[in-house]
Amino acid sequence: MPASAPPPLRDPHKPMSLTLFGTGGSAAVPDVACTTDPAHGCRCCLDTVGHPQSRNVRGNTGAVIRVPLESGEEKTILIDCGKTFREMALKFFPEKGLRKIDACILTHHHADAIDGLDDLRAWTYHSAVEQTIPLYCTKVTYLQIAQSFAYMVSKSAGSGGGAVPSFEWHIMPDDEDWDVCGVRITPFPLHHGIYFTEPPTPLLCLGFLIDQSVLYISDTSFIPEAQWTRLGSYLSLPSPSGAFPSPPRRRSLSLSRARSSASASPPLPRLQALIIDTGGALRLSPSHFGLPQAIATARRLGVQRTYLTDLGHGVSHACWLDACRALSRGERSPAPGEGRAGEAPAWKVRDEEEQQAPHAHVYEGLDPAGHVEDVELFVERALEAVEEWAGGVRPREERLWVRPGFDGLTIEWEAAEGGTRVWDSEYQYDRE
Repeated sequence: MPASAPPPLRDPHKPMSLTLFGTGGSAAVPDVACTTDPAHGCRCCLDTVGHPQSRNVRGNTGAVIRVPLESGEEKTILIDCGKTFREMALKFFPEKGLRKIDACILTHHHADAIDGLDDLRAWTYHSAVEQTIPLYCTKVTYLQIAQSFAYMVSKSAGSGGGAVPSFEWHIMPDDEDWDVCGVRITPFPLHHGIYFTEPPTPLLCLGFLIDQSVLYISDTSFIPEAQWTRLGSYLSLPSPSGAFPSPPRRRSLSLSRARSSASASPPLPRLQALIIDTGGALRLSPSHFGLPQAIATARRLGVQRTYLTDLGHGVSHACWLDACRALSRGERSPAPGEGRAGEAPAWKVRDEEEQQAPHAHVYEGLDPAGHVEDVELFVERALEAVEEWAGGVRPREERLWVRPGFDGLTIEWEAAEGGTRVWDSEYQYDRE
């Protein structure tokens, strides 16, 4: 789409959707070391052998946004294009009725986000599906791609028969809204580990707020306070007590104040859905959130629905599902611990230097390889890990709704009376 072309008109009467095209980390799932060792491989990976439809098959983290237009057509926006994109596309494009890619937005320049770009030649070579694909990314990501895959940004760097993808590059700022296929995409640069420089500098990975309704965070180890401040300018966020600001009551206002209130900006929306990195499993890793940090972030956002992504091998989908249901029910860990009794603040500010303690006891008794999966013990340890980092459970009416994502899960949302309505293809009636 040329920069001068007007954005397409979105149909406000039809829902938008986001389908998870991958929910595994950079190595994806299954792990070949497990699938070739039936005596010791983890239960998660072994479950996939001979079962390609298993919920434990997890491609590199990525997603597809579908945007309905007033014309009756639909625009498709790809989020990242990692190493496993081709096999995910072969599976889900026919299944979901997809064909074109109208845009691709990139979170960062790691292999699990960009190494599938070469496979997009199947769409653009000889205009098989479309002549070119617009790509949106920051200058840092563009320069990394140009250095590693020069032919993707300049055809003069190509050789042979010229079977290379055709891209239209859009170098975008990381502190301003992007208009992509008529959708408002707001980037938030988050920390995804650090470079070992002097002084150390963070590797930045973009989180995307989509349509002011869904927040997509695929890779992060820390969210700077400056980005929390920016989030608060787009979304209604709760106070540390968990309460949301209440709009003023017109009846109690004077006439002049009522007129002033009526002309003021509408209240900010509450976040409907969060897709968030849980690559560290039960604890923070140097470059990924674990479950405790994901839950603490969801609390601070006051989000309606939370979906976990970047899930590695060693813990099966069924195991994650039981742990998430226990959290959603407000269950407590049986292990005693200081600060875990009673109600806790909804969230608290933490420094980047504040790392999660090793908490070896969190994994005590669990098979590190996951060959023998003790679901009950994993749930107990998950509750304990969350309590130690994010505090005790909240009152019943303020509990989180959290579920594990899986490849192919579709989340939909649309404007409704009183706000935005959100639902998904799997857990819609799962109210635990």
